[in-house]
Amino acid sequence: MNNTVTTLGLGYIGLPVSALISSQSICVHGVDISEKVVDTINQDKIYIVEPDLETVVQRSVELGFLKASTTAKIASTYLIVVPTPLEDKIIFDFCGVTN
Repeated sequence: MNNTVTTLGLGYIGLPVSALISSQSICVHGVDISEKVVDTINQDKIYIVEPDLETVVQRSVELGFLKASTTAKIASTYLIVVPTPLEDKIIFDFCGVTN
């Protein structure tokens, strides 16, 4: 389990961060609630527009440093990268973290 990362959330922040970490030969297990997102990433593809991201994801997946699923794995480091939208009175909505 040396130097492994589990990223909870593979959206506009989670996927690029996971790709960057995995490009440094660190094993990253990305988790998302969407099967479509998970399948897309595991097929060496991306679903968001970000310059050069597809190349990094493709290489990381092919080399086995980036994998995605709908369930978390034990890791040495966890990144929680889920939406925390603001409500009207600048109060964060933590349902993405607590659910």
